[in-house]
Amino acid sequence: MMVSESRNVDSAKLERNQEGKKKKKGKKGLIFLLILLFVGGASFAAVYFNLFGAKTAFDSLLQKALPGKKTAQSTQKVDLEKVYRQQIAELERQNRDLQSKLKQLQTENSNLQKHLQDVTARLNDIVAKQTDISNKVKDFSGYLQNMDSKKAAKILESLIDTDSQMASAVLKNISGETASEILSNISSNKTIKLLGVSGQSGALQAQNISILVDIYKNIDSRIAASIFENMMGDKEKYNLVLNILKNLDTKTSSQIIASMKPENAAKVTSDLSALK
Repeated sequence: MMVSESRNVDSAKLERNQEGKKKKKGKKGLIFLLILLFVGGASFAAVYFNLFGAKTAFDSLLQKALPGKKTAQSTQKVDLEKVYRQQIAELERQNRDLQSKLKQLQTENSNLQKHLQDVTARLNDIVAKQTDISNKVKDFSGYLQNMDSKKAAKILESLIDTDSQMASAVLKNISGETASEILSNISSNKTIKLLGVSGQSGALQAQNISILVDIYKNIDSRIAASIFENMMGDKEKYNLVLNILKNLDTKTSSQIIASMKPENAAKVTSDLSALK
């Protein structure tokens, strides 16, 4: 019995020894794990915060370990720089083109401004001359208006020889009755030259015909007939005669036609009938 109890005591001591050894091994493993975690954390912190140049050294090691990646990044960087240089060169070329076009437009604008100034100056000269002519016509017309009709006719005849357009303008500014008296004292040939309306627009011819009608309705029918007969040899002037007679009142036109030579009177009567 004593032997049996002794064995039980030994067995219990052995178990306690084994459990103690297990606890010591567990403590050693835990301490190793803690040391490993501490070293790993310190290394990560050193690389992350680049303590003592750890991150730089780590990147250097990675670049040496992965040369293909470094080459790809360098190639990509070179390609981007090339694209940027090309884009900058294109923008500079476009800017030069725009500058050239702007300079050309400025030159054209300057030329246009100069041309406009020249045209304006010429226009002002023309207006000034026309105003001067208009004033002269009014002064001349007023001078002849108050003069004896025979003297006025001689002055107007002289003006016809030097400037028939001015003479015609002066006559048209004189009242109808006075103009008729002056016209009756002017020779037929010069009267034709004075009253000719060749090369004028339709509107201007209509205006002149109205003026001539006012003149011829107050002129002696024999003088008017003589003037008209001398104008019948020219087609354009003859058309003017027909238009004047057409616009005169029936009594005045009949008296003028009756004062013509029979053959001329017959032709004028026939042609007037054709116009109506």
